[in-house]
Amino acid sequence: MIDAKDVAVVVLAAGASTRFGENDKLTHPVDGKAMVRHAVEAARAAGAGEIVVVTGPSDAAVRVALDGLDVRLVRNGSAADGMGTSIACGANAVGDSAGAILVMLGDMPYVRAATLGALFAAFDPKGGKDIVAPVHDGRRGHPVLFGKRHFTALWALSGDNGARSVLTARPERVKTVPVDDPGVHRDIDTPGDLPSA
Repeated sequence: MIDAKDVAVVVLAAGASTRFGENDKLTHPVDGKAMVRHAVEAARAAGAGEIVVVTGPSDAAVRVALDGLDVRLVRNGSAADGMGTSIACGANAVGDSAGAILVMLGDMPYVRAATLGALFAAFDPKGGKDIVAPVHDGRRGHPVLFGKRHFTALWALSGDNGARSVLTARPERVKTVPVDDPGVHRDIDTPGDLPSA
C-alpha cells in the first residue's frame, strides 16, 4: 500500500480529439462539468499528491476548465507524435519526487475516486507488485499506477502506444485489482459516447 499523498497523478489532456469533431473535446460538458475536470476531481478526492495535467500546444480552454483546481499544467509540444510523448512529458515533470505515478486519461470522466483508492491499497513494491491496474468485467482498464522503479521507462516513452510497453516488459510486476467500476473502460471518443440528455 502507498500513502495517497505519495502518488503523483499525470492526467493526459493533449489529444487532438479528431474523432469527436471538436477541437476541445476535453472541455465538453459531461454531467455538468468539463470532461477533464472529472479526472482531476477524482484524483483530488482520492487524496493524491501532485496532479500534473499534460496539455497540447493550444491549452487555453483546458486551463479555463480547470480553473480553481490545484493542478500544474505542462504543455507537450510533441503531442501530435502520440500518447507516449504525453506520458513522458508528465512523468518528467513529476521527476523522482513521488513514490508512484498514476497515469489517467482526461477523456475517461467516469472513473471513481474509490477505484483510485483501491489501486493505492494494492500497491506492493516489497512484494514485487509495483504496477497496478483495475479490472472490470474481466478486462483490464485505466488508470494504471507505476512505482518508482518504472519512472525511467515512463520518462523515455514515445509514439502512440502509451505505457503498454512498460506493462508488457515487466508482466511479473503487474497486479490487477477487480473493481466494480465500469468507468475504467468508458472513454469518450465520439459524441455518441456521451450520455443521453
